[in-house]
Amino acid sequence: MDDEGPAVSALLHRAPRIVAALAMVVLLAAHVGSPDVYYAGTAGPYAIDVSIRPPQVVPGIAEVFVRVADTTATRVVVRPVFWRAGSKGAPVGDDASRVPGTPGDYTGKLWLMASGSYSVHVTVVGPRGTGTAIVPVASVATGQLALSPFLTVLLFVLGSLLVAGVITTVHLAAGESQVAPGAIVSTDVRRRGRRAAIIAVPVMALIVLGGANWWRSEAARYRRTLYRPVPTKSSVHVVDGVATLTQTVTDPTWRAGNVTPLMPDHGKMAHMFVVGVDSPFVFAHLHPALIGLTTLSIALPPLPAGRYRIFSDIVHESGFQRTLVDSFAIRAPLDSSGVRQLSDDDAWSFDQVLPVSRAMKEIRGHDGQLYMFWNGPDAVAANQPGVLRIGVTDRKGEPASIEPYLGMNGHAVVVREDGKVFIHLHPSGTSSMASEQVFAMRDRGDTTSDGRLRFDSTTMTHAAAPIQLREIRFPYAFPTAGRYRVYVQVRAQGRVHTTGFDVQVAAAR
Repeated sequence: MDDEGPAVSALLHRAPRIVAALAMVVLLAAHVGSPDVYYAGTAGPYAIDVSIRPPQVVPGIAEVFVRVADTTATRVVVRPVFWRAGSKGAPVGDDASRVPGTPGDYTGKLWLMASGSYSVHVTVVGPRGTGTAIVPVASVATGQLALSPFLTVLLFVLGSLLVAGVITTVHLAAGESQVAPGAIVSTDVRRRGRRAAIIAVPVMALIVLGGANWWRSEAARYRRTLYRPVPTKSSVHVVDGVATLTQTVTDPTWRAGNVTPLMPDHGKMAHMFVVGVDSPFVFAHLHPALIGLTTLSIALPPLPAGRYRIFSDIVHESGFQRTLVDSFAIRAPLDSSGVRQLSDDDAWSFDQVLPVSRAMKEIRGHDGQLYMFWNGPDAVAANQPGVLRIGVTDRKGEPASIEPYLGMNGHAVVVREDGKVFIHLHPSGTSSMASEQVFAMRDRGDTTSDGRLRFDSTTMTHAAAPIQLREIRFPYAFPTAGRYRVYVQVRAQGRVHTTGFDVQVAAAR
């Protein structure tokens, strides 16, 4: 391994344009291309599924869809809660409207007035009582709405008429309006009106020009508020024979400590996903240490040579979830020296990725103990609400004994082939467990005088009892058409098993 450190560095220096181009492709993807929120859980005694489409601009309107399994429910209320204000400072909720012809389905709209971390409280009322679910939502401006051609022409015409009307009003006010009714308008009066109109023309031009400059400056100021991925710098170096990957935030605001601190999610400060670019078979789910305020560091497993994308999920104490994206490359295969520094929760796989067209026929086995296979949907289209269903059985075809992996029955990672879409899923949806707990803790008052969360020994604890499952479901809808890799991870027999699926997503129907 000692001679592989220079090889790694040599590749990074020898091919900077390749790595930089790869990083730019990823960094330009707003929120890694999948902003919608999906949640599957319970609101008290009621099982619910929630999908939320955050607004593209802030302030803006979020669209909320709620499906209640118990159709006897009588009312659904949705309420936006900003992290800093909490429930006590939040507005009252709005009643969601029933969807005609589909019992149990409700839709609603909520104003998100500020950028940052929100939770949407979904309250269900029915004969079995009342229950509330907390669904974290990131409220960030990701785009700028443009005027339609029709509206542009209409506003130009109306503006021109307004300017012409003002000039005409000034001309008449300084001229003919000064003459008594029935009197003859003298030449001096006409001349005075024309002089006033001539003066009004440049004045109106200055007003219009000033308004246009103000509009442009406001548009530029708004563009500066658009959400952009935080820039990072990643490198691989060898220390004592172990290849170590570091990802460092280079944003000056972050480095100055002007963001809320990070907090553990599923007991880890970060979840780093390493995905092979040259081969879809290579996938790793690692948990780096946080060094200072800005650097994530982790020893690498025995990865083959090639180019890699990094997606690092982190959660702030405000409940805001963020994905740090970057890339790196290695020239020579890494050996297993770094494995001894990794934990049992770190997992990697070099298995073949199965096309979903074959996945239902070809069952993937692991050590003859666990089998994972694609249960559908068979044909996948963009923006098609539903669930990713993964079958899990033992070697006899019976439900598998699944042990919680980082507090969940399973994890799934969805990556589009070009890296422009990435999402980390749980059976509960797209939100992190930590974000949900943040809002509950703040509402309870579990904070210090300076607003920091007050952690104790019971915070972020996870269930450890195995459960018998035949299928694991992940609520999600692919945002765009394209070729995707879906990596699914479960823990059984004390080890993490990873299976990858190749999914071709068609355009929206």
